[in-house]
Amino acid sequence: MRFSICLEMIYPELNFAARAARIREAGFTAVEFWGWEGKDLTALRTLLGQAFAVATFSGQRRGSLVDPEGWDVYRAEVQASIPVARSLGCDRLMLLTQEELPDGSARPAPPHVTRAEQRANVVAGLKALAPLAERERMTLLLEPLNTRVDHPGYFLDSAREGFAIVKEVGSPCVRLLYDIYHMEVMERGSTRMLLRHLPLVGHIHIADVPGRHEPGTGALDFIGILRALGGAGYTGAVGFEFAPRAGTDEALARITTLRAQLRSHGCEVS
Repeated sequence: MRFSICLEMIYPELNFAARAARIREAGFTAVEFWGWEGKDLTALRTLLGQAFAVATFSGQRRGSLVDPEGWDVYRAEVQASIPVARSLGCDRLMLLTQEELPDGSARPAPPHVTRAEQRANVVAGLKALAPLAERERMTLLLEPLNTRVDHPGYFLDSAREGFAIVKEVGSPCVRLLYDIYHMEVMERGSTRMLLRHLPLVGHIHIADVPGRHEPGTGALDFIGILRALGGAGYTGAVGFEFAPRAGTDEALARITTLRAQLRSHGCEVS
Protein backbone atom coordinates (compact mmCIF):
# COMPACT_ATOMS: atom_id res chain seq x y z
CA MET A 1 0.00 0.00 0.00
CA ARG A 2 1.01 3.61 -0.45
CA PHE A 3 0.93 6.33 2.21
CA SER A 4 -0.45 9.66 1.02
CA ILE A 5 -0.37 12.86 3.06
CA CYS A 6 -3.23 15.35 2.83
CA LEU A 7 -1.87 18.88 2.41
CA GLU A 8 -4.81 20.78 3.83
CA MET A 9 -4.25 20.79 7.61
CA ILE A 10 -0.46 20.52 7.82
CA TYR A 11 2.28 23.19 7.81
CA PRO A 12 -0.16 26.11 8.10
CA GLU A 13 2.76 28.54 7.84
CA LEU A 14 3.65 27.31 4.32
CA ASN A 15 1.94 27.75 0.98
CA PHE A 16 0.43 24.84 -0.93
CA ALA A 17 3.42 23.91 -3.09
CA ALA A 18 5.89 24.32 -0.22
CA ARG A 19 3.83 21.85 1.83
CA ALA A 20 4.07 19.31 -0.97
CA ALA A 21 7.81 19.86 -1.24
CA ARG A 22 8.25 19.22 2.49
CA ILE A 23 6.25 16.00 2.18
CA ARG A 24 8.49 14.80 -0.64
CA GLU A 25 11.61 15.75 1.34
CA ALA A 26 10.26 13.72 4.28
CA GLY A 27 10.30 10.61 2.11
CA PHE A 28 6.62 10.18 1.28
CA THR A 29 5.57 9.20 -2.23
CA ALA A 30 2.10 10.74 -2.56
CA VAL A 31 0.01 13.73 -1.55
CA GLU A 32 -3.66 14.66 -1.80
CA PHE A 33 -5.74 17.74 -1.22
CA TRP A 34 -9.30 19.07 -1.28
CA GLY A 35 -10.47 21.57 -3.91
CA TRP A 36 -8.08 22.45 -6.73
CA GLU A 37 -9.26 25.96 -7.52
CA GLY A 38 -6.94 28.72 -6.29
CA LYS A 39 -4.02 26.34 -5.70
CA ASP A 40 -0.62 26.65 -7.38
CA LEU A 41 -0.87 23.50 -9.47
CA THR A 42 1.93 24.63 -11.77
CA ALA A 43 4.38 24.56 -8.86
CA LEU A 44 2.99 21.22 -7.73
CA ARG A 45 3.56 19.70 -11.18
CA THR A 46 7.27 20.50 -10.95
CA LEU A 47 7.50 18.20 -7.92
CA LEU A 48 5.73 15.24 -9.45
CA GLY A 49 7.50 12.24 -10.93
CA GLN A 50 7.72 8.49 -10.80
CA ALA A 51 8.40 8.51 -7.07
CA PHE A 52 6.01 11.31 -6.10
CA ALA A 53 2.38 11.56 -7.18
CA VAL A 54 -1.03 13.03 -6.46
CA ALA A 55 -3.18 10.22 -5.09
CA THR A 56 -6.52 12.06 -5.23
CA PHE A 57 -8.23 15.42 -4.76
CA SER A 58 -11.77 16.73 -4.55
CA GLY A 59 -13.58 16.56 -7.86
CA GLN A 60 -16.54 18.55 -6.58
CA ARG A 61 -16.96 21.31 -4.01
CA ARG A 62 -20.34 22.73 -5.03
CA GLY A 63 -23.63 21.35 -6.25
CA SER A 64 -25.56 18.38 -4.93
CA LEU A 65 -26.37 14.76 -5.60
CA VAL A 66 -29.24 14.73 -3.12
CA ASP A 67 -31.07 17.75 -4.57
CA PRO A 68 -31.96 17.70 -8.29
CA GLU A 69 -31.71 21.48 -8.39
CA GLY A 70 -27.99 21.21 -7.62
CA TRP A 71 -27.26 18.49 -10.15
CA ASP A 72 -26.12 20.65 -13.09
CA VAL A 73 -23.55 22.44 -10.94
CA TYR A 74 -22.36 19.13 -9.48
CA ARG A 75 -21.89 17.53 -12.90
CA ALA A 76 -20.08 20.61 -14.24
CA GLU A 77 -17.68 20.52 -11.29
CA VAL A 78 -16.77 16.89 -11.96
CA GLN A 79 -16.36 17.53 -15.68
CA ALA A 80 -14.06 20.48 -15.00
CA SER A 81 -11.97 18.46 -12.53
CA ILE A 82 -11.15 15.60 -14.91
CA PRO A 83 -8.68 17.49 -17.14
CA VAL A 84 -7.06 18.92 -14.01
CA ALA A 85 -6.61 15.40 -12.70
CA ARG A 86 -5.15 14.30 -16.02
CA SER A 87 -2.63 17.17 -15.92
CA LEU A 88 -1.49 15.94 -12.50
CA GLY A 89 -1.30 12.27 -13.45
CA CYS A 90 -4.13 11.53 -11.03
CA ASP A 91 -6.94 9.07 -11.78
CA ARG A 92 -9.15 9.40 -8.68
CA LEU A 93 -11.55 12.15 -7.64
CA MET A 94 -13.18 12.49 -4.22
CA LEU A 95 -16.91 13.24 -4.21
CA LEU A 96 -19.33 14.32 -1.49
CA THR A 97 -23.09 13.92 -1.67
CA GLN A 98 -23.58 17.67 -1.30
CA GLU A 99 -21.77 20.95 -0.77
CA GLU A 100 -19.87 21.47 2.47
CA LEU A 101 -20.49 24.89 4.02
CA PRO A 102 -17.73 26.97 5.71
CA ASP A 103 -18.67 25.72 9.19
CA GLY A 104 -18.36 22.07 8.10
CA SER A 105 -22.08 21.43 7.89
CA ALA A 106 -23.66 20.27 4.64
CA ARG A 107 -26.07 22.23 2.51
CA PRO A 108 -29.36 20.39 3.05
CA ALA A 109 -31.80 19.25 0.41
CA PRO A 110 -35.12 21.12 0.33
CA PRO A 111 -37.52 19.93 3.07
CA HIS A 112 -39.89 18.39 0.54
CA VAL A 113 -37.22 15.97 -0.73
CA THR A 114 -37.49 12.86 1.47
CA ARG A 115 -34.47 10.82 2.53
CA ALA A 116 -35.54 7.99 0.25
CA GLU A 117 -35.71 10.45 -2.64
CA GLN A 118 -32.29 11.83 -1.73
CA ARG A 119 -30.81 8.33 -1.83
CA ALA A 120 -32.42 7.66 -5.20
CA ASN A 121 -31.00 10.96 -6.47
CA VAL A 122 -27.49 9.98 -5.31
CA VAL A 123 -27.71 6.68 -7.17
CA ALA A 124 -29.11 8.32 -10.30
CA GLY A 125 -26.44 11.03 -10.27
CA LEU A 126 -23.60 8.56 -9.92
CA LYS A 127 -25.06 6.34 -12.63
CA ALA A 128 -25.13 9.39 -14.89
CA LEU A 129 -21.48 10.19 -14.10
CA ALA A 130 -20.25 6.59 -14.40
CA PRO A 131 -20.01 6.50 -18.24
CA LEU A 132 -17.94 9.70 -18.17
CA ALA A 133 -15.63 8.19 -15.55
CA GLU A 134 -15.32 4.96 -17.50
CA ARG A 135 -14.54 6.80 -20.73
CA GLU A 136 -11.91 8.96 -19.01
CA ARG A 137 -10.54 6.04 -16.97
CA MET A 138 -11.19 7.99 -13.80
CA THR A 139 -12.40 6.52 -10.49
CA LEU A 140 -15.01 8.52 -8.59
CA LEU A 141 -14.71 8.13 -4.81
CA LEU A 142 -17.92 8.64 -2.85
CA GLU A 143 -17.11 9.58 0.75
CA PRO A 144 -19.27 9.03 3.84
CA LEU A 145 -18.62 11.60 6.61
CA ASN A 146 -19.53 11.72 10.28
CA THR A 147 -22.50 13.83 11.31
CA ARG A 148 -21.87 13.63 15.06
CA VAL A 149 -18.84 15.91 15.30
CA ASP A 150 -17.76 17.47 12.02
CA HIS A 151 -20.45 17.54 9.33
CA PRO A 152 -24.03 17.91 10.59
CA GLY A 153 -26.66 17.59 7.91
CA TYR A 154 -24.51 15.50 5.58
CA PHE A 155 -26.55 12.84 3.82
CA LEU A 156 -24.15 9.88 3.72
CA ASP A 157 -22.92 9.14 7.25
CA SER A 158 -23.04 5.34 7.00
CA ALA A 159 -20.47 3.10 5.33
CA ARG A 160 -23.08 0.37 5.10
CA GLU A 161 -25.34 2.64 3.04
CA GLY A 162 -22.36 3.86 1.04
CA PHE A 163 -21.41 0.34 0.02
CA ALA A 164 -25.02 -0.39 -0.90
CA ILE A 165 -25.10 2.69 -3.13
CA VAL A 166 -21.83 1.72 -4.85
CA LYS A 167 -23.22 -1.76 -5.50
CA GLU A 168 -26.42 -0.30 -6.92
CA VAL A 169 -24.54 2.04 -9.25
CA GLY A 170 -22.70 -1.01 -10.54
CA SER A 171 -19.70 0.65 -12.18
CA PRO A 172 -16.05 -0.30 -11.60
CA CYS A 173 -15.29 3.42 -11.80
CA VAL A 174 -17.45 4.32 -8.79
CA ARG A 175 -15.99 3.23 -5.46
CA LEU A 176 -16.19 4.22 -1.80
CA LEU A 177 -13.67 6.42 -0.07
CA TYR A 178 -13.58 4.83 3.37
CA ASP A 179 -12.50 7.33 6.01
CA ILE A 180 -11.70 5.36 9.15
CA TYR A 181 -11.80 8.50 11.30
CA HIS A 182 -15.27 9.51 10.17
CA MET A 183 -16.70 6.00 10.36
CA GLU A 184 -15.13 5.32 13.74
CA VAL A 185 -16.82 8.45 15.09
CA MET A 186 -20.13 7.04 13.86
CA GLU A 187 -19.57 3.43 15.00
CA ARG A 188 -16.65 2.00 16.94
CA GLY A 189 -15.00 -1.06 15.40
CA SER A 190 -15.89 0.23 11.95
CA THR A 191 -12.87 -1.38 10.27
CA ARG A 192 -14.71 -4.70 10.26
CA MET A 193 -17.10 -3.15 7.75
CA LEU A 194 -14.13 -1.92 5.70
CA LEU A 195 -12.50 -5.35 5.53
CA ARG A 196 -15.76 -7.07 4.56
CA HIS A 197 -16.24 -4.74 1.58
CA LEU A 198 -12.65 -4.10 0.52
CA PRO A 199 -13.24 -4.78 -3.23
CA LEU A 200 -15.63 -1.79 -3.27
CA VAL A 201 -13.05 0.57 -1.72
CA GLY A 202 -11.06 2.91 -3.96
CA HIS A 203 -9.18 4.92 -1.33
CA ILE A 204 -8.80 5.01 2.46
CA HIS A 205 -8.45 7.96 4.83
CA ILE A 206 -7.19 7.67 8.36
CA ALA A 207 -6.66 9.85 11.43
CA ASP A 208 -6.76 9.02 15.11
CA VAL A 209 -9.94 9.10 17.20
CA PRO A 210 -10.88 11.29 18.97
CA GLY A 211 -9.48 14.58 17.68
CA ARG A 212 -8.57 13.74 14.07
CA HIS A 213 -4.87 13.94 14.87
CA GLU A 214 -1.84 11.87 13.84
CA PRO A 215 -1.21 8.22 14.83
CA GLY A 216 -0.62 7.63 18.52
CA THR A 217 -2.72 10.53 19.78
CA GLY A 218 -5.97 8.61 20.20
CA ALA A 219 -7.47 5.16 20.54
CA LEU A 220 -6.92 3.57 17.12
CA ASP A 221 -4.56 0.62 16.68
CA PHE A 222 -2.93 1.78 13.46
CA ILE A 223 -0.54 -1.16 13.25
CA GLY A 224 -3.37 -3.66 13.64
CA ILE A 225 -5.64 -1.88 11.16
CA LEU A 226 -3.00 -1.46 8.47
CA ARG A 227 -1.64 -4.98 8.89
CA ALA A 228 -5.17 -6.29 8.46
CA LEU A 229 -5.59 -4.24 5.30
CA GLY A 230 -2.32 -5.54 3.89
CA GLY A 231 -3.23 -9.09 4.84
CA ALA A 232 -6.56 -8.69 3.04
CA GLY A 233 -4.73 -7.68 -0.13
CA TYR A 234 -5.24 -3.93 -0.15
CA THR A 235 -2.61 -2.31 -2.37
CA GLY A 236 -4.12 1.15 -2.81
CA ALA A 237 -3.44 4.43 -1.07
CA VAL A 238 -3.98 5.24 2.59
CA GLY A 239 -4.39 8.98 2.96
CA PHE A 240 -3.41 10.57 6.29
CA GLU A 241 -5.91 13.41 6.55
CA PHE A 242 -5.30 14.93 9.97
CA ALA A 243 -4.66 18.05 12.01
CA PRO A 244 -1.28 17.77 13.80
CA ARG A 245 -1.68 17.95 17.55
CA ALA A 246 1.83 19.22 18.25
CA GLY A 247 3.63 20.12 15.05
CA THR A 248 3.68 18.77 11.51
CA ASP A 249 7.28 17.55 11.64
CA GLU A 250 6.54 15.51 14.76
CA ALA A 251 3.36 14.14 13.22
CA LEU A 252 5.16 13.08 10.05
CA ALA A 253 7.86 11.43 12.15
CA ARG A 254 5.15 9.33 13.81
CA ILE A 255 3.86 8.25 10.40
CA THR A 256 7.40 7.45 9.23
CA THR A 257 7.88 5.28 12.32
CA LEU A 258 4.55 3.59 11.66
CA ARG A 259 5.64 2.79 8.10
CA ALA A 260 8.90 1.29 9.35
CA GLN A 261 7.03 -0.84 11.90
CA LEU A 262 4.72 -2.15 9.20
CA ARG A 263 7.66 -3.01 6.98
CA SER A 264 9.23 -4.92 9.86
CA HIS A 265 6.05 -7.00 9.99
CA GLY A 266 6.41 -7.83 6.29
CA CYS A 267 3.94 -5.26 4.93
CA GLU A 268 4.84 -3.56 1.66
CA VAL A 269 4.38 0.18 2.25
CA SER A 270 5.73 3.04 0.18
